Amino acid sequence: MRSSSRARRRDVVVDASDGSPVATPAGHGREARGGLHGGRRVADVVATIVLLLVGALAATTAGWGIALLGLAFRSCGAPGNRCDEGLGSTVVTLGPVLVAVVFVVTVVLCVLRSVRRRTAWPVALVGLVVLVVVFLVARLVVGGTVTIGL
Repeated sequence: MRSSSRARRRDVVVDASDGSPVATPAGHGREARGGLHGGRRVADVVATIVLLLVGALAATTAGWGIALLGLAFRSCGAPGNRCDEGLGSTVVTLGPVLVAVVFVVTVVLCVLRSVRRRTAWPVALVGLVVLVVVFLVARLVVGGTVTIGL
């Protein structure tokens, strides 16, 4: 055998004469981590970022919206109106905190899934849906605590 002959073994090119590894062109061999490849990976990252930005906007809007639901209790002093101010104030106080917790958990889970090279956009989408559900439930509860009478 000539010293310039090369044998391929496990994606590593070795020199047949002494068994030492030989420099290979860039891009040769396997990637260190498995996971999404090429366009699918880029699409996942872009979709995740867009959904998280929409989620940040939704979280801010929902937090302020829940806090502003406290204005519904201004009508409690009018004659004939009944209000459950304890439940209403609890929802108005804890609602924005719950919205923030949901958003932070969503971001952390998306980052962890992205680091592990798994699809993360479904987690961001579920987080966005949960934010909307939290807002709607808070709105229903506060709306139910204020009864306007004549």
